[in-house]
Amino acid sequence: MSSLSMVVGPVSLTPDWLRKRSGIFTELDRQLIQGLENPGTGLTLDQLQLVTKHQHPFEQPRELSPLEQSVASVTKKLRRYFGQSIVVDPLPAAVTAENLAKWAAFGLHPVFLPGEEIAETRNFRKWVKPEKWFYDQMRDFDLEKKLGLPPDSARLRRGWYLADFTVGTDYTDGTQVFVNDPLSALISKLRGAGVVGKHDNTPIGSRFSITNEEWRHRLLPALADVLSGNGIVFRLERAIEFNAIGNVYDNNRGKFNMWAWFDDVFRGGGRLVGGGRDGGGLAGVYYDSASGRRGSIGGRPLGCFV
Repeated sequence: MSSLSMVVGPVSLTPDWLRKRSGIFTELDRQLIQGLENPGTGLTLDQLQLVTKHQHPFEQPRELSPLEQSVASVTKKLRRYFGQSIVVDPLPAAVTAENLAKWAAFGLHPVFLPGEEIAETRNFRKWVKPEKWFYDQMRDFDLEKKLGLPPDSARLRRGWYLADFTVGTDYTDGTQVFVNDPLSALISKLRGAGVVGKHDNTPIGSRFSITNEEWRHRLLPALADVLSGNGIVFRLERAIEFNAIGNVYDNNRGKFNMWAWFDDVFRGGGRLVGGGRDGGGLAGVYYDSASGRRGSIGGRPLGCFV
């Protein structure tokens, strides 16, 4: 991202570039000789390392903006887990300081997912992959019979997203709520209007006891309306997205005895669920009816930039 990169391959040999290159190498020679004549002076180790990286050794790098620092941090995280350099796309135009503050009020923060497959046979560093059942469903995929999961269910879809970092909670007979849940007021409003249902013992602001259908057709569109004007649509996370976000970005995922609805369709009227601590944590994946109202299943919005 730095504007200070020094290219040493084929370039346009303009007079300005030749003068700049000549000046750099002249200064390198001068400081190398100075270091030989007076040990401890001249070219530093850091400057030599910049040369090996094709970066200018004598100009001070400019300070990165907070948004640039965010991209650099994401790049570092992805390299750590994938064991290779991942090219991170530029931030969407909607990512501004003002919008970041607005999204953060709802527990939402940008994350980047590379177009990588979290294959069963692929080795990752410190990565908890989905359990064997998940991969078995892809092997058994039969579109005509509505069985299994599509073959791309383990592949991440490249791009920036808004992920929900609200800390989960343990299941307590369906009366549990996320502490300081930023969705609570919106859920209470929708339940008060009869748009979203609940069990008798469900607190009105709880994100549990909401069916997958209500999440997709009622709650998430309402959240998009609240955050209107940002060029974002919301959906539930796919199982592999929940898994990747939990591995790379959010270490609270999979730590609680609760489940989350996923967007993946299973056997026509079903949807995947997962993430419960006693069901395997980040590895845990199963399914339930999309119309089922379960006191142990919550959900997380995923913002997609359009």
